[in-house]
Amino acid sequence: MGERVLQIRTADKNDAEAILAHCRKAFGESDFLMTEAEEFNITIEEEEAWIEQSIQSGDLILLAEIDSEVIGMLNFRRSKSKKVNHHGFFGITIQEKHCNQGLGSEMMKQFMKWAEDEPGLEKICLEVFSYNQRAIHLYKRFGFQEEGRKIKHIKRNDGSYADELMMYKFVK
Repeated sequence: MGERVLQIRTADKNDAEAILAHCRKAFGESDFLMTEAEEFNITIEEEEAWIEQSIQSGDLILLAEIDSEVIGMLNFRRSKSKKVNHHGFFGITIQEKHCNQGLGSEMMKQFMKWAEDEPGLEKICLEVFSYNQRAIHLYKRFGFQEEGRKIKHIKRNDGSYADELMMYKFVK
C-alpha cells in the first residue's frame, strides 16, 4: 500500500458535496464545535452558493484532503463593514482520526501566509471553547493571544457550562 497524499488547497463550487460530508462527520464526533450534527441540514445547492459567495467576497476556504477525501477545513470570513474590514474570523474543523498529526499546523501555515499577503487585512480573530486545549495550544504556537472571554457561553450536553475564548493576532 502506497503513502497517502495530503493536499491543502482552496475550495471551489465542485467541493460542496465533499465539504458537507466532512462537516457531518466532524460535527458528529466532536464536542469542540458550535454546531451539533443533527442541526446541520444544509443542501448541496446551499453549500455551492455559500462557496461561490465566499470566493466572490474574498473570503478563504481551505480544504485538507488525503487521497482526494476532505478531512479538514479552515474557513475565514472577512468583516464586511468599512470600520471593521481590516479584520475577520476563522474556524477549523478536522476529523478526529486525523488530529494530532500536524494537519492543523499545515492549514495554519498556509492560512497565515495568505493572511499576511491579503491587502488591507490586519487582524485575524477566532473563538474557541475554553476546554479545547489542543486547539488553544495550536493557536498560541502561531502567536494568537486571548482577547476576551464569554463566560458560561457554551452549554454542554451534560448540562455543564464552559467559557468561550476570543483570540486574535495582528498580521500587519
